[in-house]
Amino acid sequence: MSSKIVNLHNNRYKPIEVIGQGSYGIVMKCKDQLTNEVVAIKKITDSYFYMPEVLREFMILKILNKHINVIRLLNIFRIKSCLYIVFPYMDYNMCQYINKYHPNGLGYDLTKEFMIQIIDGIDYMHRNYVVHRDIKPENILITKNGLVKICDLGISKMLCALSFKAEPIMTPDMGTIWYKAPEMLLGTQKYGPEIDIWSLGIVFIECTSGHPIITQETSIEQYQSIVKYFGISIKDQKYLNRKIKKINKVVSIKYIRNSTLKNVSMALINNFPQWPIDLIEIVSKCLEFIPSKRKTTKSLLKTSYFVNGTFLKSFRDNFNNIL
Repeated sequence: MSSKIVNLHNNRYKPIEVIGQGSYGIVMKCKDQLTNEVVAIKKITDSYFYMPEVLREFMILKILNKHINVIRLLNIFRIKSCLYIVFPYMDYNMCQYINKYHPNGLGYDLTKEFMIQIIDGIDYMHRNYVVHRDIKPENILITKNGLVKICDLGISKMLCALSFKAEPIMTPDMGTIWYKAPEMLLGTQKYGPEIDIWSLGIVFIECTSGHPIITQETSIEQYQSIVKYFGISIKDQKYLNRKIKKINKVVSIKYIRNSTLKNVSMALINNFPQWPIDLIEIVSKCLEFIPSKRKTTKSLLKTSYFVNGTFLKSFRDNFNNIL
């Protein structure tokens, strides 16, 4: 990049503190002296900034730059062998926020306020033909006043409009095991936006309860635990396995016979008897075992959980104050 941008950096961003560190480099909290705003700057060393994940994230962030609930790329510049990426500063990720303020869960009302923003952000991504592929609390950022932004689009996938619903061949080994949809745990190479919907359902439960529900170390252990926890029928297990075998021709699993649980709704009622029916309903719609049965983000935003009562009006009024 030009020396003009380098000089702009030297004069513009004043480091405050290091707030994160990884194999790629560090994340710094800085003061933008041009706008007087606090920003987060990710410093990436030259050995990483040509990696596919980094290049893909740049491309997708340039496209997804018009929604309040998706992290926005503010600036990019290079100094010598390092690349610097500037984002809005956010106070916490959701995992940190829950652990610090709500270790027993956010509760019904606050979960609703956060989840409507998360689903709205994912809906924006899906409308622009982007599948996130790694929805989890660590990739959901929150400000002190309650604004939510989805981040970390390094393994997101952008599809053309014609193939978005046609299940193009994709890499199955993406995302974090605890939040992966069953079909991804089995290694399917054909999936679409419905995998994000499953992850939303798991995040829903974690927000409300304060902890992740199934935390196995391997994909097959996670899959088996999902089948047991949610009482998935032999019929549905066989259906999903047959469908994946047609694609991969390598899947072979032992079917698990369940207890008296007949569906996800019954499992949620059994494990969370204090939950109201509208919460049970929306989480069940996310956690349909068969991918094609999961609701879209657009449908989720129209469920009774969000639209009944005065929630939408009061939320919009409060949201305008946050902005």
